[in-house]
Amino acid sequence: MKMRSISWLLATAAGMAFASPVLAQQVVAPDNAQAADDTGGSDTIVVSGSRIDRAGFIAPSPTTVIGEQAIEDRATVNIADIINEVPSFRRTNAPEAGGIGNQAINSPDLRGLGATRTLVLLDRMRLPSVNFPGATVAGATDLNLIPSALISRIDVVTGGASAAYGSGAIAGVLNLQMNTRLEGLKGNVQYGETKYGDAEDSFASLAGGLSFADGRGHIVVGGEYGNNEGTGLVNDLRAWGRANVASVSFGANRAANLPANLITDNVLWGTLTPGGLIANSAANPAALRNLQFVAGSGGAVTTAPFDVGLYQGQIGTRMVGGTNAADYQVLRAATERYSAAANATFEITDGMELWARGLYAQLNSENISAQIRAAQPGGTANFLSISRNNPYLQAALTPAQLALIPANGSLTIGYLGNDFGPPIIDTDSETYSLAGGLRGDGPGTWQWDLGVQYGRNKTIQDQSNTAITANFLNAINAITLNGQTVCASQAARDAGCQPINILGRASYSDAAYNYAFGTAHSEAVSTLLEASANASGELGNLWAGPVSAGFGFEYREETFVTAVDPISQAGAFNARAPRDFPKAGVSVTEAYVETIIPLLSEDWFTGSLEFNGAARATDYSTSGDVATWKAGLVWRPISAIMVRGTMSRDIRAPSLTELYTAAVTVVPRPTFADTRAAFAGQTSYQYDSVTGGNPGLKPEIGRTDSFGVVFTPGFLPGFNVSADYFDIKVKQAIGATGAATSLTNCIGSGTVDVTSPYCGLITFANNDPLAGRVLSVLSQNANFAQFQTRGIDFALNYVVPVTDFLTGEEARITLSSQATHVMEYRSTFDVSRTFPNGVNRAGQSGTIFGGTAGIPSWVANTTLAYRGSRLSANVQYRFISKGRFNNQFVGPDDPSYSPTLFNSISDNIVPARGYVNVGAAYNLGTDERKIEVYGTVNNLLNQAPPLPASGGGNAWYDLLGQTWRLGVRFEM
Repeated sequence: MKMRSISWLLATAAGMAFASPVLAQQVVAPDNAQAADDTGGSDTIVVSGSRIDRAGFIAPSPTTVIGEQAIEDRATVNIADIINEVPSFRRTNAPEAGGIGNQAINSPDLRGLGATRTLVLLDRMRLPSVNFPGATVAGATDLNLIPSALISRIDVVTGGASAAYGSGAIAGVLNLQMNTRLEGLKGNVQYGETKYGDAEDSFASLAGGLSFADGRGHIVVGGEYGNNEGTGLVNDLRAWGRANVASVSFGANRAANLPANLITDNVLWGTLTPGGLIANSAANPAALRNLQFVAGSGGAVTTAPFDVGLYQGQIGTRMVGGTNAADYQVLRAATERYSAAANATFEITDGMELWARGLYAQLNSENISAQIRAAQPGGTANFLSISRNNPYLQAALTPAQLALIPANGSLTIGYLGNDFGPPIIDTDSETYSLAGGLRGDGPGTWQWDLGVQYGRNKTIQDQSNTAITANFLNAINAITLNGQTVCASQAARDAGCQPINILGRASYSDAAYNYAFGTAHSEAVSTLLEASANASGELGNLWAGPVSAGFGFEYREETFVTAVDPISQAGAFNARAPRDFPKAGVSVTEAYVETIIPLLSEDWFTGSLEFNGAARATDYSTSGDVATWKAGLVWRPISAIMVRGTMSRDIRAPSLTELYTAAVTVVPRPTFADTRAAFAGQTSYQYDSVTGGNPGLKPEIGRTDSFGVVFTPGFLPGFNVSADYFDIKVKQAIGATGAATSLTNCIGSGTVDVTSPYCGLITFANNDPLAGRVLSVLSQNANFAQFQTRGIDFALNYVVPVTDFLTGEEARITLSSQATHVMEYRSTFDVSRTFPNGVNRAGQSGTIFGGTAGIPSWVANTTLAYRGSRLSANVQYRFISKGRFNNQFVGPDDPSYSPTLFNSISDNIVPARGYVNVGAAYNLGTDERKIEVYGTVNNLLNQAPPLPASGGGNAWYDLLGQTWRLGVRFEM
């Protein structure tokens, strides 16, 4: 590294630590009663919101603490399951979120700002990211890596923490702490499934620890196995899925009484059928329109009238009512997971310890992609052109029908390739991490540590049963030659083409399938090398107490590379396939300082006042120098009240995938209904949507302000309550403008705004934005976006000792409640000519897929538990407030509603939901040798999600329905 950069790092970190005049965040650690309940009775509470550790210290950022007891209460098979129940998280990337292409990764998303803006640490060290082949967004940490049996506690630091922990902590930090002092053996076996008999889940874990060398050494080893069989299709077993409720949008020429957007049931494919539908368009003879090809009882293909529902041709490829197929979508991907970890420590001398840690995890998942909706190159999306000379067409039509087609003409057919089944996405993600170092005490109050780790993730994806576009089109374009049915193209025949009949019921040979279909294969490898040195202790005493400080240096190297098969590299599959990603790397050098200065003593009449400040200077090999800081005050006017406030500047650096991913044309190509005058009366057409990286990206900049109050009354032991206001703004956020957004903001409803920057992203034929056809739209990553969210976090804990009514032994009742109220949630992704200030998505709990996600106004989670030496039981109530489907729309509940509005909707209300989860456990053994049988029921009342469930996935609601788990765990 250059001397200039070293000097900048040192000067910036040292100077900013004491010069910043702003406030910093503080957080309350659990009181003794809460700590005992959450952490298993530990007397020493070390909260990870700061690099400076002190027993019983109140950390510098609001922190939620999740202990082993809470993990056991919920019978979680993955720590992500309980983290995602914290109201400040949004479960957008998890197996239970459902949806096409879900890869079963569990990545935490704090504040709904995206998983990449939540920094995940294991004992304060980073973990390698999981980067999927072809992704243009940054990879995030997968919580499947960590065996839950070895987690002693989880600290969620809500608020910017980049100054203390580095890039990625814009929304906060999730620090997982391993139980490195486990003694004895503990194990767990459980099984569960839903009320509907699916999502069968088997889980087993085993962990043990022992000391050696007269207690100077200690080793802990643990592992777990989980296998979830997944679910079938959304519209299979569950009544709400069979209803096929969805939202559809009309064009400008809808009937007068119809709103622009309609939420209704029985939404099916309206212009495509599994056997082929003669399109209701001017391209086809009027007498043949809306006839579908079907297979008769004897197997012969013929035509039959299509049961047309409402609004065919008015809502894209859909209709309402009628009879046809619905989407292929599953609720939960099938997953199989292995993970193991080991940690060893050895006391070399008094006050100096050597440590080493190994971590290994493997995740296999299987899901489906969208079914085949093959498109003719240059034609209209989802429609095929079948020649009159095609022998399969000639056999399916009567002579009279065939005569209606001009000689050498063709039919335009809407085709939904259900007969081939959907492409199957198999994902195999393997991660390992090796870490080690030295740590010690002294001199005096100082503690120090040196650490280094290397981690690697390899993710392999195979998407089988995927059509090769050109080959598929060659195979269905058949002719009769010398009395035989063959592919029409001589070049295709020379390449092995065999004909396929898609009409009525797909018919083909093995050779034909092998020519037209293939498997897209890709492998992505991410690595992380990290080295760090940290020290903290007391610098001396002031009038109000000791001054504490911490400082450290960190160095990281990350690399990423992707290799794909030749067909994917050529972009020849009828699905979005990744391209090769040549190996790229980034190095990061950082220095930070942190200080805690007591300004007033608790003995003074004013009460105690403490200042916390931190600064970090970072140098990226890709984007240069950047600085972050945090500063704040904590005031205790009396022992029962604590007031805290903070301001911080945080960053997230662009990932290698965001920087260097090659440009890729989205497949299948999107469709555009052009509203310009030059295209009046014409049908929709296709264009290229091009995505890719941008080497010129700079780090995102976040600013967090917060203010909070904590009340712990002495007259009510075991009780504490807190409220913390937060305001987070992110500038220069990395993202890509969707092609549809660019088209809307440039072309609008037909009036082109040539001055709009969105028009610069569009390539028009003949460079004519007024009358030229849209050829392509660039959706490249850029530092163009902004986010803003603000709200209030509430927390309440109450622990009451009682006499166990069953055994006469001591027991306790605990009440724990958390709630988040979001008042504002905005992004520039919603900025348009119609909404120049964007849209406040707070209070929006619909529109997850196919639109902009929002945040419910209120999310709460309350648990009441009884804990005795034999029996423990708990009931949890999780609440999501009433919201709107889309805050951009106007529904009948709004006084300004009119169906003539461009953003009107038939029903914009998403009703509130409350989920009841219960659990109980009974110890058949003793305190020393516990043998516990337990069970849980989630979604006890089998509440269905509010509809529509957004295409098979929703961030907030339970999609699986009532789910039970039974198990046995032991400790000895």
